[in-house]
Amino acid sequence: MGINEQSVSAEKRHYYSSSQGPFHNANNILMFFGGGGRAEIIDTLIRSLRSGDSFVTIGGERGSGKTMLSLVLADRLKHRHNIIRYDLPQMSAALMLRHLLIEICPRQVELISAQQANDGASEGLIREGLNCLISALNEASPGDKPYLLTVDSQAELDAQSLELLQELVQSQNTADPQIQIVLFRRTDDSQALHNAKEPSSNHYSLRRLTFNEICEYLRHHMMLFDFNQRDAFTRDMAYFIADRSDGVFRSINTLARNAFMVAGLEDAEHVSMSHLLTAGLPAKEADVKAHGFLWEHRRAVVLLMGLSVVAGLALTIALIK
Repeated sequence: MGINEQSVSAEKRHYYSSSQGPFHNANNILMFFGGGGRAEIIDTLIRSLRSGDSFVTIGGERGSGKTMLSLVLADRLKHRHNIIRYDLPQMSAALMLRHLLIEICPRQVELISAQQANDGASEGLIREGLNCLISALNEASPGDKPYLLTVDSQAELDAQSLELLQELVQSQNTADPQIQIVLFRRTDDSQALHNAKEPSSNHYSLRRLTFNEICEYLRHHMMLFDFNQRDAFTRDMAYFIADRSDGVFRSINTLARNAFMVAGLEDAEHVSMSHLLTAGLPAKEADVKAHGFLWEHRRAVVLLMGLSVVAGLALTIALIK
């Protein structure tokens, strides 16, 4: 019994436009793209940590690939370090301390309860928790794997949390650090980090992709997803994506993903420039005059109508008298 080619093609189109289609797994480390200097940053960062640097910062705007970079870094170093990821949506010194206590001093975790971590712990409790962490790190055996803390939170790193991390790093009294910190921060966040003295001058910035790098990224991503579709995006399509995305990963992924969804809705075999154009249309602005003049000035109209009724009643009463 032969295979129905049309049905296979339809299933393939559905596969491409589904939630598991291309450009949906943005944080799958198997899809890591080393262009735009990302591969060089990873290699340099690993050499820096292996040489004993204790505090490194990675800066980048929203959607520049910071989370992907942190996941790749953790995967590359998982055999040499005990990895601790702080990726909670909230940020505070109490939350950070409880997170570290769970990983490093699990028997002392109740120094700061979950409720206190959410509501805010006192200075005394924060100092006690920090001293517990410092003691545990300084008492570690020489052969123990060091900890690697990656801070990759959507929230802004406040001054108290930064001071806590600084003191944790600077308090180590061994030649080989027992904890190393990689801080991922958004460059468009508050200037709190710029106003504070960082414990290390090691800093890396994630730049936007150039047009040629966007072409490579689209081909790289499609080749990993489906080798036969590696050239799905023509140069003109890549140019359109570059123009609309400004070279930011998040925007590139959103445009490409939406184009595949439009192609799926049209039951098309391949994504095309028309699908990209539809996916890249600007959001419809709210029409402030949709209800007309009377709707915009409805309060004044109601007031005038009320006054007219009152005036009419007064006139009627006067005539009757």
